[in-house]
Amino acid sequence: KQSKVLTDTLRSFFKLSPNPYASLLQLINVISEDRLKGKANTMSLSITEEFYKWIKCNESEYEHVLTDELKIRAFKMILEKKISLNTMNTIVKIFKCNTHLDYMEELIRESIKQKKFKEACYASMCLNIQDRFTVEDFLLPLFFMNLVCVTEEFLVTSQFQQKALVKYLDDLLVENDDCLYYLANRLNVTQSNNNFSNKNQIKTNLTRIMKKYNISNELAPNITRQKKKGALVYLFRRYQSGATGIHAWREMALESIGDDETMMLEVVKMLENFGDIQECIYFAQLFAIDPSLLTPTIQQELLFRENASAGIDRPIATEEYNTTEYHDLTLPDKQIHIIDCASKFNEFLDKINIELFDAHLDILGLDCEWKPEFTSDKSDLASIQLATIDSVYIFHLPQLQPAESFRLHWQEFSMNIFFKMKYECFEWKGDASMIRSSLPIDNVQLHGPGFVDIKLLWKELETKWNFQLPFQSPNEDTPYNSLSDLVKLCFGRPLNKTEQFSNWEKVPLRSNQIKYAALDAYCLLEIYNLFKTKCKTCNIPFDEVCQKISNNDHPDMTKSKPKHKKHKYKVPKTNMKTNSPHTHVSSVKHFKLLVPYTLEKLAERLRKCGIDTSIVERSKINDCHYIVNLIKTKNLHFIAFGYAFSKIAEELHVGQCYCVQNHNLDDQVQEVLNFFKIVVKKEDLNSRCQICNSDSYEIVSSLVMKKIFDAVKLIQNQKAVRYRPPSIDEDFEDNDYYVDEDDSEDEGTSAPINAKCLTNNSFNSSKPDDPHSKLISGYTDGNSMIDVKPLSVDMFNDQNRVFYICNSCGSVRWDNLQWESALGSSLGMKF
Repeated sequence: KQSKVLTDTLRSFFKLSPNPYASLLQLINVISEDRLKGKANTMSLSITEEFYKWIKCNESEYEHVLTDELKIRAFKMILEKKISLNTMNTIVKIFKCNTHLDYMEELIRESIKQKKFKEACYASMCLNIQDRFTVEDFLLPLFFMNLVCVTEEFLVTSQFQQKALVKYLDDLLVENDDCLYYLANRLNVTQSNNNFSNKNQIKTNLTRIMKKYNISNELAPNITRQKKKGALVYLFRRYQSGATGIHAWREMALESIGDDETMMLEVVKMLENFGDIQECIYFAQLFAIDPSLLTPTIQQELLFRENASAGIDRPIATEEYNTTEYHDLTLPDKQIHIIDCASKFNEFLDKINIELFDAHLDILGLDCEWKPEFTSDKSDLASIQLATIDSVYIFHLPQLQPAESFRLHWQEFSMNIFFKMKYECFEWKGDASMIRSSLPIDNVQLHGPGFVDIKLLWKELETKWNFQLPFQSPNEDTPYNSLSDLVKLCFGRPLNKTEQFSNWEKVPLRSNQIKYAALDAYCLLEIYNLFKTKCKTCNIPFDEVCQKISNNDHPDMTKSKPKHKKHKYKVPKTNMKTNSPHTHVSSVKHFKLLVPYTLEKLAERLRKCGIDTSIVERSKINDCHYIVNLIKTKNLHFIAFGYAFSKIAEELHVGQCYCVQNHNLDDQVQEVLNFFKIVVKKEDLNSRCQICNSDSYEIVSSLVMKKIFDAVKLIQNQKAVRYRPPSIDEDFEDNDYYVDEDDSEDEGTSAPINAKCLTNNSFNSSKPDDPHSKLISGYTDGNSMIDVKPLSVDMFNDQNRVFYICNSCGSVRWDNLQWESALGSSLGMKF
């Protein structure tokens, strides 16, 4: 390490040397020879840096001893020794190797012949002569040798090499499938990189390089054409399924094809292969494809339509096959305003200022649209939609150009809209990013107070407040996927998304595009009002929840998150005191707990601690009378959070319920144990089944479990015929019965320890009078099917391993001690 002692020692050594340059080379050579002793690279770097600092102050005194022979010797050394890039750079500066570039280039080429590709690459970077070498000199060999990190260090220093590599890889895409094999042989390089062995991996690397260094698609026509073809296949499948309208499909097809005549012919052939003759003929006529290049079937169809005077401008067939009913926009067309020029923008600003002053505006719906991105070229923001309760404004940005001419308009827009209004949006991060990159607005804040993401609000209400939408099934898991899903759950009909993948830069927009864009923004207000009304009915503090969502939603990722720190988010505060009224320490056997299904993971962890913990099923979570009656009847203690806690806490006495404050599972467990003053001992760990809460287990050895495993597998391979479980007196080999194959959700976790143990000697056969024949039959004493799915045959090789079979649900656990240690450590126990 660098220190004053090291600095003084080295400087004294160099001063006493007749030729400090030669002494430096000798010193580095000795260090690099023995790489096993310490960090040779670090030591070499420290020494060369100290020498560089020293020689800068004494350069004139030793200039005469720096001969050309020493410069060549130094450069040969960095090519022969395994030296880091930083050390090489410092040596090149010390010995002024850049004064003989031509000769140094020859040395690098000699190093390439000796297959020292990494050293040659670094040396070219130190001399800044990267552009003198071709892609095949060392870049491709480094790819084959799986030294991609070295290529990244090299490429970042030379735009010329970036473009050269992109062109080279793109040309490989039209070669034979085994082109990389022959290329490696020609370059005399061994292929050791499994990520650079076929054409698909060429595409992956090429796409990554183009994206990282912002290389234009024009330099890689082959991969661009393949991406466009893939995008067209995707769009056409959406069109076939009815997810995209015919107008949108044709617009985006023409946008992707452009003037590429090769793509024109490929699209026509693709459509014929998919069996859509109508679209095939449409594009063949539109592109004026030479009929001789088409199949006889298409040629005949073209001839027939020409004779019938069927032109390409015929009316587009309506999509009658799609009978889905969609959610409609209730606003009349005259209430949809297109802002596409300065005068209309001015009218909007005047109107919005008046309505803001008169406090007519309470909340706005906000949404954005842009053209789909099918290649590495990034699309610009095309449309911003603002929805009020009685109007929708669509700002079409391609017509509001150049953007600098509208800078003042957008600044006033941002001051009056983004800083003063409250917004409803859906998946706002992507929209906010596009607004920042496209609009000439400085220092605009597009997150925090005022911006409520409907998707986050929906998830918060559903998971924390047991919120049910009008068309939501109580027993069905809710996917938080799309705005269309949410609209369907709210109003019974989804959104029509056929215009989603359309050309939003088209001037002017089609009427269907305008209605789609307007509804996307307006439905956010409809959803917001429905949420607000329903929350008022259910006594949910809607404004507080919205405020929480606004404060916690931070799409601006400019600030990096602290590393290695757990972020603890607190749930909404309640009016109930969290100070524990319990004064006496109790064991796990003195408490029976009840939690809602939303805290299912906490219930499993408490069961691991040996605490009797029941779960309120989803269908009963809103039935306060049922929950309170259950708690009082069975003398339970209730654990919940948020609104679910508040409702039940009002009916129970202090200390019988607790509101968890943290989202972290370990913290929740510690909260519960501290509040109820529960002490968990080592013997309590894993004494209950995590799945069914039972404390009744059978413990069997590997030998017995192997017999049970074989028997169950044999039965499952027979015909699945519904039959009653065999009794102890029946031989399992004479019966076929139906097997209920429920998946185990907790494979390989810990198992209870309080049960009677079946040793190897206690199981000798499966005779009818054997007390363990019931287990061998595949069933527990509680007539539950033993679940052997988590097990594998190799697990029985360990003769010391024991297995735990729950008598209630039939789940199997193993390796108890490891899980006890992990759980005990989280609770502060020492093992």
